[in-house]
Amino acid sequence: MVHLFNAGPAKVPDEVLKEVQSEFLNFAGTGISIVEISHRSPEFTALLNESNANMREILEIPDNYQILWLAGGASGLFASLPLNLVSGKDDVVDYIVTGTWSRNAAKEAEKYTNVNYVVPVPSDFIGVPLEETMNFTSGAKYVYYCDNETVNGIEFPHTLKTDGTIICDMSSNFLTRPIEVSKYGAIFAGVQKNVAPAGLAVLIIRDDLISAERLHPVPKVWDFKLQAAGNSCVNTPNVFSMYVTNLVLKHLMKNGGLKRYCELSRQKSSILYDIIDNSNGFYSCKIEKDSRSRMNVTFNLTSKELEGEFVKKAADIKIEGVKGHRSVGGIRASLYNAVTLESVNFLADFMRSFQRDHE
Repeated sequence: MVHLFNAGPAKVPDEVLKEVQSEFLNFAGTGISIVEISHRSPEFTALLNESNANMREILEIPDNYQILWLAGGASGLFASLPLNLVSGKDDVVDYIVTGTWSRNAAKEAEKYTNVNYVVPVPSDFIGVPLEETMNFTSGAKYVYYCDNETVNGIEFPHTLKTDGTIICDMSSNFLTRPIEVSKYGAIFAGVQKNVAPAGLAVLIIRDDLISAERLHPVPKVWDFKLQAAGNSCVNTPNVFSMYVTNLVLKHLMKNGGLKRYCELSRQKSSILYDIIDNSNGFYSCKIEKDSRSRMNVTFNLTSKELEGEFVKKAADIKIEGVKGHRSVGGIRASLYNAVTLESVNFLADFMRSFQRDHE
């Protein structure tokens, strides 16, 4: 058994993978594989409609929000959001930069509009800034933040409080805790972390934002008006990823929903953080405790050489995916919904034994 802690693409529930395997050659009784089925077929249309219904039920999405399934992943939305939502050359958008991905999103938005950095971008990311230090723009088209920074291991402990229209990247903590969708103008996520194979992004967006005027021309595949009118099929969608997404949504509903997975995420991350905090400095996490991610536990050892040995020894016993992101180094264990408590405890036991062997 491999204990997989990849940051994305990431683990898919074993039960879902077995279901994929069992009907791979014969989707919905058609005698055609899911990777061969037409996106215009009645079978795929039914699948897409069921996915939308399941997503609405799980997140309790209000009727005045649309669900769009888009190409380009979350990085594509870094561009398509300002393209769709900015209407004038003097418009300003607010960005809260707390890590690698929100920084990338802000830089992309700068190509199309005026970006106000709500707080100065720090030289090192260690936590979520206090809201009283945030300098919001009156009349900003939207306020953007990343709820969970996958690279850095930083997560907002609560929904941002602002009168502005909130746009939130939830790629790496999507479907891991209950949220109040009506507090947001839009929520988006790449599905490759908590939902399905890579190649698809989901955008949940309020109706009035879809109908907004635009300053710049928008490519058809990223035009929210066209995609909403075309049931996310303006271009050929990622049929296989959409199929697995629906299986995962049903799996989540069957196994207790968001409240259960929220509690599991806290339990799993606490196991690792407790080891780090009680290691007498052998392991260290620089992220402020109230900003620590439930999804991506990042930490360091006392030297890069020791971190390299940690990754190698972990792989020897089939613990995979714990090497930190190439831009920051260190160790990272991603604890998405499909990562079991058994795997987390296995990693925890390894961390304890590795420390004993090297002290």
